[in-house]
Amino acid sequence: MKKIFLATIVAIAGWLSSHAQALPAPEKYNDYIEQVSAMADAEQKKAEFLMNATMEALSKDPAAYRQMLELAERRFSNAADAIHNEGLYMSVLQHAVDNYVLSAGEKERQRLLLEGARKNMIGTIAADFDYVTPKDKTARHLKDLKADYILVYFNNPDCESCETVKERLANNELINNMVKEKKLIVLAIYPYDDKNLWKKAKYPSMMINGWNQSRQIEYAELYDLPTLPCFYLLDGNFTVLAKNEGSLNKIEAQLKKLTSPVVEEPAPAQAPAAQTQKAAKQPVTPPHPTIMPAPADDPNTARSEEVLGFIVENKCQEMYDSMSDLVKDKVQPSTFDGSFAQLESRFGKYQGHEAWEIQSLPNIKAYTSVLNFEKSKLRFIITYDEQGKVRGVNMTPVAPGAPKQN
Repeated sequence: MKKIFLATIVAIAGWLSSHAQALPAPEKYNDYIEQVSAMADAEQKKAEFLMNATMEALSKDPAAYRQMLELAERRFSNAADAIHNEGLYMSVLQHAVDNYVLSAGEKERQRLLLEGARKNMIGTIAADFDYVTPKDKTARHLKDLKADYILVYFNNPDCESCETVKERLANNELINNMVKEKKLIVLAIYPYDDKNLWKKAKYPSMMINGWNQSRQIEYAELYDLPTLPCFYLLDGNFTVLAKNEGSLNKIEAQLKKLTSPVVEEPAPAQAPAAQTQKAAKQPVTPPHPTIMPAPADDPNTARSEEVLGFIVENKCQEMYDSMSDLVKDKVQPSTFDGSFAQLESRFGKYQGHEAWEIQSLPNIKAYTSVLNFEKSKLRFIITYDEQGKVRGVNMTPVAPGAPKQN
């Protein structure tokens, strides 16, 4: 879970305020996200940050916030949309999950969508699955394929767009040349249950015609397939290079970039030896400790214990009363209703927490403790304003076996 603190947001409130004033009117949100998508073509991370900041700026207007959330789902998650972008979609979902704008039920839906979007993310190893071809008696597996690149084409023979894309694949010069040179395998996969529909369909000889007969892609939810057709591009080690991509043009452009010769830049001139030795003698400042034990007599330690109790015991009104006025503008007591029960449904019964610590952040202090559940550990993080009112609460998973921060 991404660590986004309301306290940190307060520190850049001036920037967010000016950004909010520049936001388009609701009827122009569509144009706005298209501009953000255009930025992502060159600077994906900056575009993701901008979408997150946009959601934060809209959080004071729940109606506008929900409108942007719906628009992002409809456009960023749709593989057939020209501005389809998993990273931008996930940045919007992450904000919705981490913040207080939505009700508990709404947040649960966004959490499930985020969980699906995280499957087979770019840079991870694609999930293996079995398939059969019309001539097979035994199942094959994705991980049995050997090539520099593998293009998985999820499709449905009963889909006009899928048939159009199939014809374009068959006539694509770059893809056909790569297949002939055994640098690329195109694997067409039908993931659903109509065997007769699949057997009647015709596929070009340059691709493998596969059916996921076991239905594990759908039943085990191995892949998040919001729309068909869509592509997954993998390298020879099955690392995901493109996910849920609906544009063959984008796949072709990526393949061209991957297979183009790399022009090496000339090596930079070496610095004189005297300068190198001088730089080596510069003292290295040791990193400042980020976490220290919280003193027992620190009033915020007692407050943290009390606030955690409100959450565990589902005392919604008491939790609301403990929040700063800035946060109260964004939440209602019902916002907290059932939130801890949701955690226990995912991680097992709560078994207590560890000692309180203070984590140093720029200009603020966050009070933290590790919460122990049957199946996992979560780091509980809470920040306060000058009056001791809660400015932010967050929880983030603790990796199994992770060393304690110091």
